[in-house]
Amino acid sequence: MLERTISRDRLKKYFSASANNLDAALALYERNTRLSEATYCPLQSLEICLRNRIDHEMSHVYGTDWITNGAGGMAQNALKMIADAQKQCGAAHSKSDLVAELKFSFWVGLTGVGYDATLWRQVIHRAFRAQGGKKRETVNGRLNALRRFRNRVAHHEPIFATSLQMHAECLETIGWMCADTSSWATYHSRFPEVYAAP
Repeated sequence: MLERTISRDRLKKYFSASANNLDAALALYERNTRLSEATYCPLQSLEICLRNRIDHEMSHVYGTDWITNGAGGMAQNALKMIADAQKQCGAAHSKSDLVAELKFSFWVGLTGVGYDATLWRQVIHRAFRAQGGKKRETVNGRLNALRRFRNRVAHHEPIFATSLQMHAECLETIGWMCADTSSWATYHSRFPEVYAAP
């Protein structure tokens, strides 16, 4: 029955990693669920740290209303995300409501190549100086990999093969922005004990 409700297609990668044994595939599926759950704390810490560090630096240069005042020549897709977030927040929203409502992809997008000569060089690089500074390409590549990983977790996809590396990279990336936040997320992450369990 479980095979039918979860679906054989959804279990395909688990069967492949378990010599087509149903019991082993289901055990791996359950392990994947536990690993996904255990990534919540570091991924949450990453997303909140990223948006708050960028917001801090952008507010310092462009004003606290930088999201809506046209700062730095936002691209069309960013403007659409801002408009969508404003609509979701409603008429009486605060700045912090808007910061929280904007999608992770909005914040990652601000480190993209299209902003290299503008927002990145003028402002956003300052958000990544906790360990001496990082190149935009390094930051954007890492954040996009973590964004894809986060989406796999959110959509209940297999992450058992990459979770150990991605957990380490998540904590490291937080450290690029704030060593204390990385230490806090490391301390509270249950991932190592979950990963070590059979």
